[in-house]
Amino acid sequence: MAKISDVFYRFNVQWLHILMIPFTFAVIVLVYRPFDLDDFLNMNRGLYAFNLTMITCIILVVLLITRLIFYALRGKMSLSPGWYVFWCCIEVVIIAHFMTLYMWLMLQHTVPYLEVLGHSFYCLTLILLLPYTIISLVLQMNEKRFAPERGENQRIRFCDENGNLKLLVHASNVLYIAAEENYIKIFYLEKEKVMTYVLRSTMKSIEKLCLSKGLVRCHRSFFINSKHVRSLRKEKEGYIIAELDSPDKQHIPVSATYYDSLAAML
Repeated sequence: MAKISDVFYRFNVQWLHILMIPFTFAVIVLVYRPFDLDDFLNMNRGLYAFNLTMITCIILVVLLITRLIFYALRGKMSLSPGWYVFWCCIEVVIIAHFMTLYMWLMLQHTVPYLEVLGHSFYCLTLILLLPYTIISLVLQMNEKRFAPERGENQRIRFCDENGNLKLLVHASNVLYIAAEENYIKIFYLEKEKVMTYVLRSTMKSIEKLCLSKGLVRCHRSFFINSKHVRSLRKEKEGYIIAELDSPDKQHIPVSATYYDSLAAML
C-alpha cells in the first residue's frame, strides 16, 4: 500500500499547517463572508470581528496540538494517503466542536447545540478544504525541495507484512540485511554499537526499498551498504568476502554474480 511522503512528517511542514490554515480561514471569511457567516458571527451585536478572531485562535490552538502530536508520532506510524486524509478530517471535526461550543455559549443557548454544530461543521469543511488541499499539492509538487537530502541522511522505514512501521533508521547507519527463513535481520549502528532488529518479511518485499536507499544486493540472502565496506577479498576456498568497517569487523559473503557491481561502487 502506498504511503505518504516523509515530507509530510517534517517539523516545518507541521508549522506550515498550524499557521497557514487559520490564516487562510480568517482571510476567506473576512473578505468573502460565505455561508451566511456574516449574520452567524455578528449575532446582531456587532461581534463579527471579535468572533472571527476567537474562532481563528481556536483553529490555531487545535492545530498546534494535533500537529505536534502528529510530529511526535512520526517514527511510530506510516500513514497511507487515505489515513492521512482521515487525520485531517479528525482535525476539522475537533475544530468544529470547539467552535460550536464557543458559538453556543456566545448565543446564550438560544439556538440548539446540534444546529450550531451542523452549521459550524458545514462552513469549516468547505473553507478548510482549500488550505489543506493547497498544502498537500505544494508538498507533493516540491517533494525534492522539502525532503531530506538523498544519500546518507535519508531514513529507511522498515514495515512488517501488514504495512505497520517497525523500524526507522538512517540509511547511512544500516550495515547489512540478512535473510533467515521468513524473517530478515537488519544490522545497523546506533551510538557506535551494532544493533540488530528482526522483522517478519522477505528479501523480495524489501528489495525495492533497499535499492532506493542506496543498499545493494551482494548475495541472494544479503543486502549491504557499500559505504561501510572496508575491503573485498577472496578466501582460499574461492569465496568472496566483504569486510565491513563496523566495530565487530563483520564479514559478509559476496556472490560472483554481484561482485563486479559491488566492487565498482567502492
